[in-house]
Amino acid sequence: MRVLSFSALIVGVILIPTALGLAKVDHDRDVSQTERMLVAETEEHGGALNNYFLRARSVVLLTANSPAFANVLAQPGTRAQKVRRQGRNITEVTHHLGYLEQLYPTSIGEACFINANGEEFARVVRGKVAAPAELSSTEEQTPFFRPTFALRFGQVHQTEPYVSPDTKEWVVANATLVPQPDGRKRAFVHFEVTIESFRRAMGATKSAELRVVDANNGRVVIDAQHPQTVGARLGVPADRRFVALAHGARSSGVTDVAGRLTAYRRIRSTTGNANDWLVVATARSPQRGFVAGMGVVPIAMLALALVMVALGGGTLRAARRVLEGHATTDELTGLGNRRKLLADLERRVRHARAGEPAVLTLFDLNGFKNYNDTFGHQAGDALLMRLGAALADAVAPFGGHAYRPGGDEFCVIAGAAQQDAMEQAASTALSESGDGFAVSAAFGSAVIPFAATDAIEAMRKADEAMYAQKHSGRATAGRQSSDVLVRALAERHPDLGDHQDGVAELAAEIGRRAGIDGEDLAQLCHAAALHDVGKVAIPDAIINKPAPLGDEEWAFMRRHTIIGERIIAAAPALGGAAKLVRSSHEAFDGSGYPDGLAGTDIPLGARIIAICDAFDAMISDRPYSRPKTTDAALAELERCAGSQFDPELVRIFVQVMAARAAAPTVGLSG
Repeated sequence: MRVLSFSALIVGVILIPTALGLAKVDHDRDVSQTERMLVAETEEHGGALNNYFLRARSVVLLTANSPAFANVLAQPGTRAQKVRRQGRNITEVTHHLGYLEQLYPTSIGEACFINANGEEFARVVRGKVAAPAELSSTEEQTPFFRPTFALRFGQVHQTEPYVSPDTKEWVVANATLVPQPDGRKRAFVHFEVTIESFRRAMGATKSAELRVVDANNGRVVIDAQHPQTVGARLGVPADRRFVALAHGARSSGVTDVAGRLTAYRRIRSTTGNANDWLVVATARSPQRGFVAGMGVVPIAMLALALVMVALGGGTLRAARRVLEGHATTDELTGLGNRRKLLADLERRVRHARAGEPAVLTLFDLNGFKNYNDTFGHQAGDALLMRLGAALADAVAPFGGHAYRPGGDEFCVIAGAAQQDAMEQAASTALSESGDGFAVSAAFGSAVIPFAATDAIEAMRKADEAMYAQKHSGRATAGRQSSDVLVRALAERHPDLGDHQDGVAELAAEIGRRAGIDGEDLAQLCHAAALHDVGKVAIPDAIINKPAPLGDEEWAFMRRHTIIGERIIAAAPALGGAAKLVRSSHEAFDGSGYPDGLAGTDIPLGARIIAICDAFDAMISDRPYSRPKTTDAALAELERCAGSQFDPELVRIFVQVMAARAAAPTVGLSG
């Protein structure tokens, strides 16, 4: 009997960790599948809802740009006279308003044309055209009147939900100004879209519970399961489960709400849109723990064999780590594979902050196919192994991790503080040449969180940038033309070489943080490197004068931006850079030269170059002044913010310099 009991114990000890392991694997798989399903639901239905907003904005803009609305305003006479006449233009306006209902069947509340005095020229409600006597003259009390007139032409105001006085339904209003040749804000076009139509546009699903939640207070605005009926309160007021989620929500994520897995995606309010919403997908049933389904006998056996179970569990965990290692490693190069890349990128996206940005860089080998075809697959595999090892070594000093997603593609995730140096080192590592072959790398980067706020968007942005570099002959011509001009300037004024490099390096980083990417970022880099090229036409006696310049000398010096524009514009690929160089000495308050531009009329890239140029000049040793310390130069920029420089760009510049101070190997000396 003792033998049988001992045998049963041995069998139990062997089976228990296996049962626990299988239960845990099944549980994790179920949770992972549920998370993926919920995330997919938020992406699909959130995208549908966001497209509904976009479509409403587009429709009201197209309607307001119809000549009929401007023609009504241009006609002689008062508003009352125009309404009483019911001329051709008023009739055409009414037709346009009525046509909106054909674009949004059963979804439009009212559509109307209102002037700056709050008086209606025309109104259509569910196909019914309002008679002149029925038109309102007190629309300035509506929730959309003042915000609409606060907009610029071409912008759209979309209100928070309110009850329409005409249809008694919950609606979101869309309103935009009618364009005027003289720029005066005389009237706007407005139409309402029902909340119920938003619910229908979002759609429903059997796999999850879908809701739209106000990101400011957690209130349920739309519930896919419950139609928004006339006379009812908005959404589901009693559902307060999402208050905590709203307070801590990022752009997207997965969390637990009241014991159920919940995924969300944010549809942020934009210029003119007062709604900040979360599209939320919640699992229909609570998640069960993996132990919950175990019977009494396994639990009793587990209690009797805790030590052996712990040992077995440790063995299973070790084996699982080995399997995960095989599943996340590229067999040929030993680098992380695509699965590892995506997992690490998701974690990096979650932890990336404006003060500590990360960069994702994709590389594609040029010339590898020819190498493979010429020397054979074994030689090609050996080359990939060499390049992979070289890439890992090259990016390690920058805190970077290298991956091989597949084929002749490589990838790096690193901190963005030394992005340019990392890209250069990685490109060099992925290049090899010899008799009959030359392999190099095209690359593209996305900075997180500035260019992308989620892993999918980061991969897409980096891939687009890489594709543009690989296939754009314009970019290559631009770089070659820029290099020639930079070399010419260095030969004429050797002391400007370090200044050009410093300004270009700073401008590239500030540009990325300000949201500039792709071809626009390339043009900014060219312009920053060439902003002084016009000085080749300035006499040395003026350039190197140790004393302050006189009025005539200043007038001569100020021509260098126009001269620079003409020189650079001779290269068609540098047309964008030429315009930035011309405006690089404009001042934010309009006191600059050569055109006296002010504020946002100055191109964004030119505003960036102005700050970087001034800072580098202040910390550099010049014939007429001693260098300032970095702190003194930053203080001078902040003092001149709002007058000479764009205050928001100065703020970004100070943040960049603070990040560089925390990593002293980065940036300029002085």
